[in-house]
Amino acid sequence: MSQQIDYVGMLALQDSTFISYKIELTEKDGLLSGFSYTDLNGPHESKNTLVGRFDDKENTIEFREVAIVYTKSPITELDFCYVYFKGDLRNLKGRASLTGSFKSYYDDLQPCINGEIIMQGEDKFQRKTDKIVSRVEKSKKVPDSIKQRIANSRFLNSSKRQGLQGGETLNVFWESKIAYLEIWDPGTVDGDAMSINLNGKMIKDSYSPKKAKTKIPLIFDKEVNKLTLKALTEGTEPPNTAQIRITDGNGKEISMLSSFKLGEQVEVVFCQKDLK
Repeated sequence: MSQQIDYVGMLALQDSTFISYKIELTEKDGLLSGFSYTDLNGPHESKNTLVGRFDDKENTIEFREVAIVYTKSPITELDFCYVYFKGDLRNLKGRASLTGSFKSYYDDLQPCINGEIIMQGEDKFQRKTDKIVSRVEKSKKVPDSIKQRIANSRFLNSSKRQGLQGGETLNVFWESKIAYLEIWDPGTVDGDAMSINLNGKMIKDSYSPKKAKTKIPLIFDKEVNKLTLKALTEGTEPPNTAQIRITDGNGKEISMLSSFKLGEQVEVVFCQKDLK
């Protein structure tokens, strides 16, 4: 039987930089698979697939990132560092902290940056951060401006994915010459509308997401293909929101919520390794 557990925390680099980090693990018979999120909700948010193993007799865990799913950073494959970690962990139930030194490597296996991993189970982390925010909110000594900054802190909210915001670009490696865009309204259907454009060609000049999913095929004929969604209206419950899912028909999937104001747009850039 498999089990799932999420850890959240940070990567502490040798230059004293801290980067939020989250891993979603599925364990079965000691083997680990899942995803990692670096700089979650930040300008350089990236998602990677990872694999590893957990030894419940030796109380050790080992995992490595093996491929990038998407990034909000400009995409240059050899610029990405893939994290490798091996350390001690009493159990995978999220009660024990996950800490220790990590190494990272470029795609060509050349060494990248090293540092420390400091993580806790997501449920435990969330309980602690909720207590911090609650204490700050109740304090009469903390100015409202500081309370607002803490409430909106990327680190304190690092376990909650905010999705694709107005003005952001999501860059992905895509090996197929086709993708399927599924789009729907996960909340109240309030009449917000958007245009959908691929490589400068209009696919939908005005589309209002419904409860039922709409599936749109995207055909790629370039090395770099750009999908653009632009908010035409915000409906009765601003901002313009939609759930989007992009698949290749063979198991690869990218799913997130888009949220943007009138006139704003979000982009998904597909970088083709090979046009198959």
